[in-house]
Amino acid sequence: MALTKKDIVKGLKELGLPEGCAVMVHSALSAFGQVEGGAETVIEALLEAIGPQGTLMMPAMSFDSPFRIESSPSHVGLITEAFRNYPGVTRSLHPTHSVAGIGPLVAELIAGHIDQPTALGPESPWGRLAQRDDAYILFLGCDQDRNTLLHCAEEAVDAPYLNIISREYIDADGNLQTKILGKYPGPHRDFIGLDALFESAGIMSIGKIGSAVCRLTPAKPMLELTLAALRRDPAAVLCDNPHCRDCVVQRAAIKRDRLSREDFTLSAVIDDVGLAPEHADQALWLIAAEGIEHVEIGPQWARLIAEDDRLADELACALAQAAIVVSVYYADLPAASESSVQDALDEFERVLTDAAYFSPDYIKLPSYEPWERGDLEGQHRQVLDLLKAIVARAAETDTRLLIENVPGSFFEDGESCDRALAHVASSPQTLFFSFNPAHFVQVGEKPFLYTFRQAKAKRRMAQLMISDGCEPPWPKCTFVGQGQGEVKELMSILRCRSFSGYFTIALGDIRSPDNFTRQAKAFWHLLDNM
Repeated sequence: MALTKKDIVKGLKELGLPEGCAVMVHSALSAFGQVEGGAETVIEALLEAIGPQGTLMMPAMSFDSPFRIESSPSHVGLITEAFRNYPGVTRSLHPTHSVAGIGPLVAELIAGHIDQPTALGPESPWGRLAQRDDAYILFLGCDQDRNTLLHCAEEAVDAPYLNIISREYIDADGNLQTKILGKYPGPHRDFIGLDALFESAGIMSIGKIGSAVCRLTPAKPMLELTLAALRRDPAAVLCDNPHCRDCVVQRAAIKRDRLSREDFTLSAVIDDVGLAPEHADQALWLIAAEGIEHVEIGPQWARLIAEDDRLADELACALAQAAIVVSVYYADLPAASESSVQDALDEFERVLTDAAYFSPDYIKLPSYEPWERGDLEGQHRQVLDLLKAIVARAAETDTRLLIENVPGSFFEDGESCDRALAHVASSPQTLFFSFNPAHFVQVGEKPFLYTFRQAKAKRRMAQLMISDGCEPPWPKCTFVGQGQGEVKELMSILRCRSFSGYFTIALGDIRSPDNFTRQAKAFWHLLDNM
């Protein structure tokens, strides 16, 4: 049996819609089942329920470009389109968020809508509704996913993922105008997830009219609860589906905003995403999804770039498209046993040429391993002399270098790193230190409790590798916070010192795309708990 106007009025009263209120209605006609008289009957029932002192509002958003207030149809439901054409209804001039209404408050609620710098600010129709104690949001056969008011909360907290857009419209004089709108809401939202919040707070009534599940909520407390949720968690209205591209991008914007208030710069070793250079776009997507705008090109990728000039061009293009820059470039130099100092310097010139594609802040030198048994001290001196020559050449070209502690190398512990840096003490603005806590653990040092406190290398520290691990028999490489690398302590103390270098996410032997994401998640967990 078809619903009548009387049935709908009765259902609205039972839901708690009061006479004389101002109400914004989101609707889906098909959800009711059969309605006698269609959309017009629903409109008339709404008007009867709120009475002559009530104000009825509906969204009248159109996808037309340019927007024309008289003729652009509403694209948010059959009831809204019928309401736009209903006798006595006034529509606001707005190219993205036009509103239609009838009743004593309409002029006040829609006045100057087109003049506002944003679509959903405090002086928009939704913003003004939410300032009233007698205003409600009503959903007829639809859910919070249609709740435009919640975008007002995103704007109020200045959510980092909001955009700037431009749209065209025809003004009252018939002229084509372009409107620039700031803080514009993006695509996918998880507003549905707030349903439980409103219900548990006791502000939402739920009932059925015909087959349509309907919700009624006062606008002011709804907005206040959403604001509180966003202040607790900036991603409160984003879904946590890792494959929802829209929400991944928006969460990345939140992370970038968080990082903008830190002294350090977050980067990642692109090699450790576990993909080859021909899949650079995928690797950079995973990195950008963590809010990271800087990468280190490590040994594997640097070696491949040295062998194939086309890779450098392709990677440079991919980096530009992803708006990511290179922080560190690995110097793929031959082993100390295989070349003279001059040979090494010639190879270093080739590295400088390769690195020029990317303009890195630093070039990271190999750590150099012993090449034969016997005179290790003599080999160490040879490596230090080689290091000194490379540093001298780098100083001539204003190139900054890094050395990193690596197990089994001549720079494997705090003492040997101190010795290397002391050997080039005359070039303090050329050679800097990359502190890898996982590597210190693997050679038996406590990275924070001993090495950081005792080693002088920290004075030249420009990079902390966000890498964790254990001594045997436990795993050599772990996710940060699950090993013995005291990574949280190191991050914390460096933040206390306004460390302006790089925190660089690295994985070592556990590199893979999934593990990179897990490592980044572990980093954010540590940062959130400081």
